[in-house]
This record gives sequence, C-alpha cells and structure tokens, in this order.
Amino acid sequence: MTPPSAPPLAYRPGLNGIRAIAVWLVVLAHWTLPPFPVGEMGRIPFFVLSGYLISGIIWRKQVHPGAPGPWGRRLVTFYQRRVLRILPPYYLALAAGALLPLATLREYPGWFVLPASNLLFYRLHHWGEGVGHYWTMAVEEQFYLVWPLLLGVIGQRLGWLLAVAASGVLFRVAWSIWVTPDFVFVLLPACLDMFALGAVLSLTEHIPWVQRLARGRWVLLAWGAWSGLWALTHYFSALSLWLLTSTAVASVASVVTLNWAVQRPGSPALGSARVLLSPVLQWLGRRSYGCYLYHLLLPVLYQRAVYRLFPAVEARRLWLGPLPTVLLLTPVLLLLAAASWHWLEAPLNRWKDRLSYSKF
Repeated sequence: MTPPSAPPLAYRPGLNGIRAIAVWLVVLAHWTLPPFPVGEMGRIPFFVLSGYLISGIIWRKQVHPGAPGPWGRRLVTFYQRRVLRILPPYYLALAAGALLPLATLREYPGWFVLPASNLLFYRLHHWGEGVGHYWTMAVEEQFYLVWPLLLGVIGQRLGWLLAVAASGVLFRVAWSIWVTPDFVFVLLPACLDMFALGAVLSLTEHIPWVQRLARGRWVLLAWGAWSGLWALTHYFSALSLWLLTSTAVASVASVVTLNWAVQRPGSPALGSARVLLSPVLQWLGRRSYGCYLYHLLLPVLYQRAVYRLFPAVEARRLWLGPLPTVLLLTPVLLLLAAASWHWLEAPLNRWKDRLSYSKF
C-alpha cells in the first residue's frame, strides 16, 4: 500500500529543539561517562531525524532515479547542497584536530577525509583520541550517497520501508552471531532501521491517527520502555540482548519524539512540545553541528593542560572530574559553536540556498 502524498516541506522549529537536546545529551555523556547510556538518547534520534528530513527532500524535490524530468541534475544539486552544509565545517574541525595533534587523525588522515572513519574504527576496534564521534558523520555521508538510489527503487511504499528497517535489525543480529558483535553498530547496514523509520514518519506524519499520537505522554512512555529494557538487561546480565534490541526500541522512541516535535506551532496538538520552541533551545539547535564537531576535541586539550599544570595525582583527579569538566568546557564549546555558525555555517547555508532544484 502506498500512502497518500505528504504535504510540502516546511520549516519545523521544534526540530531545532530536538537537535539541541540530542546533541547535549551526547556531549554530556562523552564528558562525564555516566553509567546510563544517555548518549544513545541523543545519537539515535539524530539518525532518525536524518531519515525523516532527507527522505522528505528526496520525495518532494524528486531527486531519485526515475523521477519525472531532469532527476539527474536534481540529484547533483542534492549532493552539492549536502556537501556545502556538512563538509567545510567538518574539514575545519579536522584541521584543528591535526594541529593538536591527535594521533589517530595524523596516522590515518585519509579515512577521515573521505569520510570513512566508521570503517576505520570497525577495523581497529577502538576509538581514536578526540575523533571517535566522527564515525556518525561518516555513516551520514554514506547514507546520503545511497538513500536517493534506494528510494528510487522502492518508492513511497510503506511496506518496503519497514522491510528496510527490519533488515537493519537483522543485519546487527546476523553480523553479531556470525562475525563479531564488536563495533557492528558503526556500519551503515546496521543503521538502516533508524534511517528507514525516519522515512516512515515522513510518509505518515499527515495521517490523522499518527497526529493524534503526538503527545508528550507517549514520548515519556516510549523512552521509559527503552530505559526499562536497559535496566532489565543489565540486572539480568543480558548485555548481548541489550546490544541487539536497544537500537530498534530507541528508534521507535525517536519516531514518537519527532512526531511530537513536528506539529504546527500554535496548534492544540503541540501542547508540551512548546518547550522545544524556547529561545535557548532554538539558539542551541541552530548551532548543534558546531557543538558536535568540537565537543571531543576540547577534553583532549583540557586534559593535556591539566597534566601540564598539576603534577599531583589528586589535583589532576579533581580538575578532570565531571563537574569541573562540564563547567569549564561548556562556555568554550558554546563560543566555538557560535563562531562556526556565524563565520562559516550560516554563510554556507545562504550559498546552499541559492542552489535550486531543476523544475519538473
């Protein structure tokens, strides 16, 4: 069954609020290393959000193979716009990392330039100092390359999208059983359920019964179920079960969250989602990319400074604790993100917006 066509793309300010919350969950998780996986509550929604937004662009702008008119030129425009939005800030962050210097980046530069760092980390089975988060960007770039082609084959068929989502779960299970469970989640096929479920939301968000589910209580219930799964699997020492199921459950929770966030501001359905429109979250959301790019570089620089300034073990332990790290690095990261937005990302966005898709 093919659902009716979705409405045109529109600016969704609630998504900036989601970006702000998600990126700072990741940042705080990496800076403080809590026992509960709050970082996953940020990372997985970002992948689902990419599936939602990119699928909407591909369908509405007709940039997939076989679309009416000059789809090839539109596909080139799609890739040009993605490159302008993503790669220049990323390469600037890589240059900063090379100047630190970061050992993994200096030893394997080509993997990061491509970008294919997810494949490097899978091959090494360990994270590089200060660059471990770049695997998600490599997966995103690979997703941009293959997703228009895939959607050109399966079209707007809900059943096929659900099959793609199921294939991501099956890949993680099969690879974990027959090859290795280590680092399987950094491979693109292992992320397909997140991207595909975002596409499912893009197709179905306009359906009345889906809109009726856009309530804060369902968001809390979905993430509560995911947290309960974590508690049960860790209480019974079923870590392998957690690794195989947590991403799928969190992907569903992310879909529920995004559905809550994309409602039209001012509508009765928005309800508690108004918090996403707060000026602070809107500001942070627009600068979330810069926060993500630099957030692991700062602890490396900070740790080196602490080791140089404080020879005593007790003093080092104190200054490298979670609270001093967060208090000292947060304003620095915000300044870096603001500078990246003002001097690089916003001008690139204006340039990107001049690249219009060819008419049908």
